[in-house]
Amino acid sequence: MGNVAKWNAPSAPVTVFAAELNALANNTVSAASAAIANQTNLDMYVDIELVLAALSPTTGAYVAIYLVEAIDGVNYPVPSSADLRQQTDARLCTFVLSTTASTAQRLVTRQVVIPPGTFKLYLDNQSGAVFGGTLNTLKLLPYNVNLNG
Repeated sequence: MGNVAKWNAPSAPVTVFAAELNALANNTVSAASAAIANQTNLDMYVDIELVLAALSPTTGAYVAIYLVEAIDGVNYPVPSSADLRQQTDARLCTFVLSTTASTAQRLVTRQVVIPPGTFKLYLDNQSGAVFGGTLNTLKLLPYNVNLNG
């Protein structure tokens, strides 16, 4: 019988953004996250959790996550907000927000492929509202597949 692919136990969750998202204005891209090094674990996937404190998004509201990689492990592209939004290959995922007024939101996207090197993330607030002053986070849960089941 052939091998069976199975999930490996995930690495520990990583908080990428916390206080950096508090009071982030609409139509604003966050500063870059701290560097996320994936050369050792070589995780292939992440689940991404976005938690937003109560806000009142407008119709068509979303939050986009962008990834920039340091190909040499040191030097990152530093795009402007407008340039980043035009680089569709840099967009990692998009969270569509509920437009229910004054509601906190917890959203998860799964099995997002990440590179085997060092990278940083940006978050683009296109919610139509300023993020709340506290309790906003973006977390990653990295993991792999074991092909030797």
